[in-house]
Amino acid sequence: MKDITVRNVRGDDFLKIAELAEKCNSITREKNSIYHMFTKFFRNTSFLVKDSAEKSVLGFLLGFISPVDPNNAYIHILCVKPGFGKESIAAYLLQSFFEVLRDKGCRKVYLLTKPRNKVAVSFYKTLGFKEYENDKTIDIDGLNVIRNYNGPGEHRVVFFKII
Repeated sequence: MKDITVRNVRGDDFLKIAELAEKCNSITREKNSIYHMFTKFFRNTSFLVKDSAEKSVLGFLLGFISPVDPNNAYIHILCVKPGFGKESIAAYLLQSFFEVLRDKGCRKVYLLTKPRNKVAVSFYKTLGFKEYENDKTIDIDGLNVIRNYNGPGEHRVVFFKII
């Protein structure tokens, strides 16, 4: 792995993050304003990884601690530049996020993924994330999926991890 830097996002990162998000096929497309919002209002819990030599963004994590229940946090997007999946970029981002959460007393992290995103499902399970279940849970390909989580027909795997 090349020499990399992991740091909190800054306001001027939002365009670079939006550009990389366009290359991450597995994530839901967002309006660019969401990246601007995270780089402005949630920068203490959002991170990016840069190649120190080329200064290119190799990945980012946009997350936040719940203002309703500060024991819970949410990862909105975790994106790694195509071709760098085996370089531990996601692990570096998660480690940085978890460190901030622990320092703030937050102990539980949630995230969503589509059931068809087998790479993400496998990755999160390997890291110890568990599938959340409730009265709307259905089985899709052996996964516990929350029916209509993001609207009609928008079923999602809701993962959580105690940190």
